[in-house]
Amino acid sequence: MLDLENGFHCLFDSNTGDLSDISYYSSLNYLNSQEQLSLESEFDSKYVAEREIAFASQSSSPGDLEPGNSLNDAQEITIGENPQTYRDWVGANDSKDYYRFALDEAKNLNLSLTGLSDNANLALLDHSGSQLFRSSKYGTSDESLEVQLLAGDYYIKVNPNHSSNHTSYDLTVNATALNDPGNSLNNAQEITIGENPQTYSDWVGATDFKDYYRFALGEAKNVSLSLTGLSDDANLELLDHSGNQLFRSSNYGTSDESLEVQLLAGDYYIKVNPNHSSNHTEYDLTVNASTISVVPGYSTVDGFGLVNAASAVAQAIGNNPFADVANLGGNDWGADLVKAPEVWSQGYTGQGVVVAVLDTGVDYNHSDLSGNIFTNEAEIAGDGIDNDNNGYIDDFYGWNFHSNNNNTLDVQGHGTHVAGTIAALNNGFGITGIAHNAKIMPVKVLSDSGSGSYESIANGIRYAVDNGAQVINLSLGGNTDNSLLRSALEYAANKGVILVMASGNDGDSTTMGHYPAAYATDWGIAVGAVDRNSQIASFTNRSGISPLTYVTAPGVSVYSTLPNNKFDFKSGTSMATPHVAGVVALMLSVNPDLSDSEVYDILTATAKSNFPDSNVLTGQSLA
Repeated sequence: MLDLENGFHCLFDSNTGDLSDISYYSSLNYLNSQEQLSLESEFDSKYVAEREIAFASQSSSPGDLEPGNSLNDAQEITIGENPQTYRDWVGANDSKDYYRFALDEAKNLNLSLTGLSDNANLALLDHSGSQLFRSSKYGTSDESLEVQLLAGDYYIKVNPNHSSNHTSYDLTVNATALNDPGNSLNNAQEITIGENPQTYSDWVGATDFKDYYRFALGEAKNVSLSLTGLSDDANLELLDHSGNQLFRSSNYGTSDESLEVQLLAGDYYIKVNPNHSSNHTEYDLTVNASTISVVPGYSTVDGFGLVNAASAVAQAIGNNPFADVANLGGNDWGADLVKAPEVWSQGYTGQGVVVAVLDTGVDYNHSDLSGNIFTNEAEIAGDGIDNDNNGYIDDFYGWNFHSNNNNTLDVQGHGTHVAGTIAALNNGFGITGIAHNAKIMPVKVLSDSGSGSYESIANGIRYAVDNGAQVINLSLGGNTDNSLLRSALEYAANKGVILVMASGNDGDSTTMGHYPAAYATDWGIAVGAVDRNSQIASFTNRSGISPLTYVTAPGVSVYSTLPNNKFDFKSGTSMATPHVAGVVALMLSVNPDLSDSEVYDILTATAKSNFPDSNVLTGQSLA
């Protein structure tokens, strides 16, 4: 039978009157058609609800019979897989026709009433004659019911809508096996996952709320799952051998769902279900498994792991890792976690490095930032002239690509918070930035509400590169590939500029599909978030099975600057990314000749994964 959740429809047992696991009846909201029907259920009490039902199968060969006019003399019929049609009439002199049938196992039951010349109703009754379902449309419209029933005895009732109605009818019936994929772990559909993609097409809805597939892996594999062809909202889950959720893809609306994970040998389940009881959709589930390419030091969870400034900066100049120093503690725990104070103790603080913050702008008047703001000295502020002939008038404090003007001040606060983590002054109050002598170039590519376009971001990247930025912080992202963005990132990479990109906050098993971080397969470095205990944040998009340049940094309850000389805590991969941008600034301050590939190689080689043995996942819940 179907599993029950939140009062969703289940199989009805005619012989016991049970709705298994719940004490009430809930309306069946949607199936395949958009025809409205009335529904009544009578077992403990009577419930009436609006429901939508799929159109049943069409008729086959008819046969004239004399259905009984009461339950006691109901016409006995047999319902099988092939549609069977019974032809008769109802009217003032024959106001009710009853048919009795039995099911020896749970089935999908399809009933249709066609060929009407007047208004008539179709009802399904339980073994005692209590009404379960009723189709009662207006006029001569066809009536139909599609339900799932347990084994037992049932009745079909046909009657005119009013005593004055008289009509002949064709009653077509058939019963089919329940949906192939099992509706529970116990009867999950067995499938084989191989290197060639295999697609399974089916549907889920209120009467079939969960489809389960079971598969086994004989050895560790990359497993790819996708759910496409959706007409309504549905979710895709991967479960362990006990049915515990490992990963879940739950995008909005009819967007495709996908999972890419690495799994050890063992038994697993795939679960497909509509997002809400009212959702009904067909789907194509495509699965495949491929051989794992092991990248030393890389985990599918946190990539190469937590960045280590003490090791990375030392390696940038050919030294052994710098010695540990006392932690700052308090709100500077993030700097402690990435070992920035160890670098400061050697006299390296980011001096001479410009970091562009592409975001909602920066409050360059903030008392903990104002001394570290990059200004375009070739431009005379406020004279209305493009003094440096770079195409941007009065871009003294950078440029606003969202509004196409020189106002880069931050209203929303996101960009100012990011900037503080990178380069807040070491002035005895507020916070201390990871590279507290670096310069921040404000480039506003997002609106005051935090939204923007790929075009604005791409233009901002090119501006930052052309105007002296050595590092670009991108604490932003979207869910679609974009050629303008790709081109701009490639442009920056070809100029040797370091790109640091947030992995995203969807809690997905992979960063692939979140842009620009997904481009870290080719350009830049993606950054996930950890908490003060170095544990991966629940919201972080993991590194995933497709190896990319990915590290982690503090991103949970990070304290930093906000507009108008304020400070506060924020969480997200947006907060983790500037920690890495700051570490890069420290590296370039000691060795400005490092190429972008050398920077990425050093960062990943000196980082440390919290999941050193999880290049292949072991089934722990990560969502």
